Amino acid sequence: MKKLLAILLAVFSFTLAVAAHDGLHEQILAVTEQIVKDPTNAALYLKRAELYRLHADWKNSENDFNRVEKLDGDLTAVDLGRGKLWFDAKRFAKAKRALEKYLAREPQSFEGVLTMARVCAKLRETGAAVKHFSEAIALAPRDSAEIYLERAETLISANRFSEALTGLDEGLGTFPNLVTLQTAAIDLEVKRRNYTGALTRLDKLTAAAERKETFLLKRGEILRRANRPCEARKSLSEAKAGFESYTGFRRSVRAVREQIARLEKLLNSIPAKSCR
Repeated sequence: MKKLLAILLAVFSFTLAVAAHDGLHEQILAVTEQIVKDPTNAALYLKRAELYRLHADWKNSENDFNRVEKLDGDLTAVDLGRGKLWFDAKRFAKAKRALEKYLAREPQSFEGVLTMARVCAKLRETGAAVKHFSEAIALAPRDSAEIYLERAETLISANRFSEALTGLDEGLGTFPNLVTLQTAAIDLEVKRRNYTGALTRLDKLTAAAERKETFLLKRGEILRRANRPCEARKSLSEAKAGFESYTGFRRSVRAVREQIARLEKLLNSIPAKSCR
């Protein structure tokens, strides 16, 4: 039994690696061949159920989870798998019921708590979603900074901006150099029309950056929104000088082209003669 449980715990880790690769159909066939040789092995059905889920074959995934349950009704991983299945299939109420059953038995499961948070967010149950995201953060591996962003997005969708910003600052306390969290906090300050706060955060980010043109562009955009056009033009001109130092190949990259187009449009909206 201990060996089986170890295999089952490995199944969900296994699917994380599988998700990043092609050949799901071939892997399903390979597991099916193993099942033919060992038709009472619950771990194999659980593995195939996960493969079917990743393949978006909801019906076959559900069938395999049902088979696992018949082979061993004590396996809590079945309800976690069902929760993830119905979340992927956008049947969120059904996913929530499966996860409630799972978390009643495995309340400290990081993957279960995080999936429940995402389900509640989709159901627009903001309070429950935030609670579960916070629990997931407490249980999370050290590299799970994206959960702070998901929690903030959930709060923002409910117009709870101050709480979202507090949560992002909590994340920055743990990951102070993470640009994605810093940028999210800046964007939220702009959304709140706290342009001074946004610029203060952005200036700290810019000071630490080796290449500053992207941040100078953003600074210009914020200053333009704050009705400070001449300061915006100065920042945009500095950004333009930075972009002009790029090689031809780098300037041809789509993301860079889009940034330069935004820059030119903003500069053209602020006549130079008005800032003399």
